[in-house]
Amino acid sequence: MRELIRNLALTAAAAVLLLTALPVGAHDIPIGSSRWCFGGKRMVANIDLRPTLLSELPGMKSGAYDPNSADEEELRRIASGVVQPYLDRKLSIRVNERSYPVRVDRLVRNNNLFTVWLAIDHMELRPGANAVQIDYRLLFEETGNTHLNLAYLYFSDATGETLKNLFDFSQPARQYSFEQGAPPWEITVPGGAAVASREGERGTLPGEPATAALPRQGARGKAAGTPLPKGATPAAASAAPGGAADPQVRVAAPLPATGAPAPVRGGGSRDPGPGGALPGQDSLWSCVSQFLPLGIEHILTGYDHIAFLVALIVIGLSTREVLKIITAFTVAHSITLLLAALQIVNLDSKLVESSIALSICYVALENLFRKRIQYRWAVTFCFGLIHGFGFASALQELMVGRSNLMVSVLSFNLGVETGQLMIFLLLLPLLHFLKRTVESKMVTAGASLAVFLLGFTWLVERIFDLKLLPFGT
Repeated sequence: MRELIRNLALTAAAAVLLLTALPVGAHDIPIGSSRWCFGGKRMVANIDLRPTLLSELPGMKSGAYDPNSADEEELRRIASGVVQPYLDRKLSIRVNERSYPVRVDRLVRNNNLFTVWLAIDHMELRPGANAVQIDYRLLFEETGNTHLNLAYLYFSDATGETLKNLFDFSQPARQYSFEQGAPPWEITVPGGAAVASREGERGTLPGEPATAALPRQGARGKAAGTPLPKGATPAAASAAPGGAADPQVRVAAPLPATGAPAPVRGGGSRDPGPGGALPGQDSLWSCVSQFLPLGIEHILTGYDHIAFLVALIVIGLSTREVLKIITAFTVAHSITLLLAALQIVNLDSKLVESSIALSICYVALENLFRKRIQYRWAVTFCFGLIHGFGFASALQELMVGRSNLMVSVLSFNLGVETGQLMIFLLLLPLLHFLKRTVESKMVTAGASLAVFLLGFTWLVERIFDLKLLPFGT
């Protein structure tokens, strides 16, 4: 009995070490997205951040700010007292070699994200091409240089809800990835008579209090700036169905993107198509090349998903059974990943994360106490539905426009499958080797016990908002 306990403890310790040797992460990969719009003589931008990333900003902890419970007044204090001084140090924008201060206008809650709205007024633009450089250094130091921000560029002098619809429904003219080691983003912005800004000194941003510059209720019975049909341009949205334009909609047709090719992640470049817009194939490939690696990274740095996969196959299954489990998990999480990304089904993130931890506990306990395990593929399918919502949470802030949503989701899912296959190819021979050197039951029991302890700890953490482990949440 003493030897049995010793072997069990050693195997459990080995399983824990195997899991903790992997990079830190779960569903809170430090990824964000941003949109940058130039038009007239001003720039408007927004940056989406998860609460966990926002909480990393200097001053959040010392000020005892909790983004999840902050009201509007506290969000204003965070914007002026925390975000603004941080951006003053970490973000710089130069136009024709002249630096411009970036103003934080608002910090707003957007479902499970927080959006920082930024602006620059009265930029001096020359007729023709203007060289713009965006040096983004946010959150690199705070995340150990793992932060990645997917940036999208637009050209328009739209404001208010019309600008928000431009961001949500229109394909960007350029894409870039802000990450540690990447050079500043260099773009070319047209100026002069290309667009005449019709805004006042400050203009308006989406979500600001209504003023004369914001879209108002028009004669056609609904506010200007309602969601654009797929493929519609902001200029088209400013015209009434009968051809009359709403005079309160401040919008110009999107400017052509001109100048140098758009740099992409890794320092490469991509030639723009006619008028500077990216050709459809290049844009498609760019989307795939960005989201496929993110899917691989998400599954390989997701402790809970790896623990779940370990618990599924550690009982010693035939190749046929393993293939059935892989297929069931793939089909199940693909269904809910698409449903969540398309916003057809939305579940509370705390419920999803707790359910994922519970699924890990269940499978591990089944390994420990059931003598014969049948229909594991069916159990895998049921829990795979929950894991799909977990995968979708990593995509939430990266879905910029519906024009690229399906390609982005499918590319991310393909990356998840690729990473999952890599995990299986690593685990299966490792388990086979262990079971040749240690009694098979000991390997199963030890690994299942380790997985259960991890799963139960995550369950407690996620239910009670605790931090008991330095990894996995």
